[in-house]
Amino acid sequence: MNPGGRRLKQWLIEQINSNIYNGLLWEDENRTMFRIPWKHAGKQDYNQEVDASIFKAWAIFKGKFKEGDKAEPATWKTRLRCALNKSPDFEEVTDRSQLDISEPYKVYRIVPDEEQKCACLLGKNSIPSMDCSPELDELIKESSNDEYMGIIKRSHSPLDEASNVSSVQEWWQQDCPNVSAAIVHQDPSPAGTFNAAFSQMMISFYYGGRLVGNTLTTHSEGCRISPSQPPVANALLYGPDSLQNIRFPSVDIIEHERQRHVTRKLFSHLERGVLLRANREGIFIKRLCQSRVFWCGQDSQYNPAPCKLERDAVVKIFDTARFLQALQLYQEGHYQVPNPTVTLCFGEEFNDFSTVKSKLIIVQITAINCQQLVEAVTVHRSQYSSGNLEISDEMASDQMARIYQDLCGYPVPQRASCFRDNLPIPV
Repeated sequence: MNPGGRRLKQWLIEQINSNIYNGLLWEDENRTMFRIPWKHAGKQDYNQEVDASIFKAWAIFKGKFKEGDKAEPATWKTRLRCALNKSPDFEEVTDRSQLDISEPYKVYRIVPDEEQKCACLLGKNSIPSMDCSPELDELIKESSNDEYMGIIKRSHSPLDEASNVSSVQEWWQQDCPNVSAAIVHQDPSPAGTFNAAFSQMMISFYYGGRLVGNTLTTHSEGCRISPSQPPVANALLYGPDSLQNIRFPSVDIIEHERQRHVTRKLFSHLERGVLLRANREGIFIKRLCQSRVFWCGQDSQYNPAPCKLERDAVVKIFDTARFLQALQLYQEGHYQVPNPTVTLCFGEEFNDFSTVKSKLIIVQITAINCQQLVEAVTVHRSQYSSGNLEISDEMASDQMARIYQDLCGYPVPQRASCFRDNLPIPV
């Protein structure tokens, strides 16, 4: 068992029994549950000395704070919350917690030793724990409606009632001038040079590393990914009505209670969602939601820095021409198979695929036609290398040109010498 959890249990019971912390008290006569004050620092009547006292005491006990240091009540609160959530001795009782009252509190249950042993035997503790960083805690904080509406009003989206919101072109031309060109491939407009064969995308949803749903996009104007159907009356905030609406799978399918609770909190910051569109040029995205969104794409293995989507910036996250160049090099045996999939991570930074299972929400977008090209080239290479095909290099090139043309109406790409010279080739 977790010795740190045992230490927390003993310490916390002592603090409850001391009766010196306002709002920290037993919930039931048998002392199996307790209340802990949980007032948000943004409340007008927030008093740090009173409302953060138990969190400060834990920071002092753990040696993370001493008198004279800079006060960080949000960090203190995060540390105790994470300690409670990670300890096998405690389990939050969400249906008893009261977070919307003037003196909000959470309720935790003390899990008996026998129950913990049974949980271990049943493998219930094998579920990976979610990240408990201060950044995530700030992300899922209880924001007031006034604060959220203020953020929306500062948005660059076309909120002017006089604007033509039905125009897909206008929505996709709202670029953000402050986005770093080093990690973003800008394009004049994803609404131009449209080719129907490139509009389809497979959207795959993962909660805590587990695949929970797939959806195929079918609308040429693009799609909106959000937790719920956008209200018709608020089309100005959610994009054109012609977009296909793709909803996140319900959090109710998440088995682990803590993961389900935190994911539901994250949903509250995803209301406006993100817009996606694929065409002949590539895949474009526009973030509207309050939550941070990070992405990894074609260059992720060479650029270790996570790519953050800025609000209302139109970003090309997948470049078709570059993919086809890499695919041609793969066909010739000079390069590894290119990836037609882009990964989005909502709320948390993401630049290492080994951490996928610890992320709350991962969404992967696959360009369907590019995936078909990869499969066709792979089959062709396999047949050619096994000796099943006796074909000259010139004939092979002609055959692949026909595959490009048949599958997507895209001419076989011309090799760019600068691309080939600068591209790392695995040995």
